[in-house]
Amino acid sequence: MTDPIGAVERYKEITAWIGDAMQEMREQDSERGEAVTSRLASAMDATNEMLTRADQSMDRIDEFWQQAVGELFHERWMKVTPIPRPDTTVAPRPLEFYEAEVEKAYEALIEAIKKKGILGR
Repeated sequence: MTDPIGAVERYKEITAWIGDAMQEMREQDSERGEAVTSRLASAMDATNEMLTRADQSMDRIDEFWQQAVGELFHERWMKVTPIPRPDTTVAPRPLEFYEAEVEKAYEALIEAIKKKGILGR
């Protein structure tokens, strides 16, 4: 049983198949790498937007707090404390919900001050 193809030729054929398979794997890996890089860039952009939005929200909430403190500054009987930390035990909601709640609370405070004449203004 002699092989019509010599061992050298068979070796070259097998190594060529392996080389082709390796090249195909490299191309697939490159495509996957590009897809992952693109998705990562999108995720990073979304994360940066979210962090920027969260910072803006905290700035807005802090502004309401400072305005409320300013309205109550002359009330010696009232102890004004630093802005409270977020309550992490509540279910998460969109930032807009919390901003609206803070704004409503601030407006209710101002309305109560005006109605009751707390500040004597």
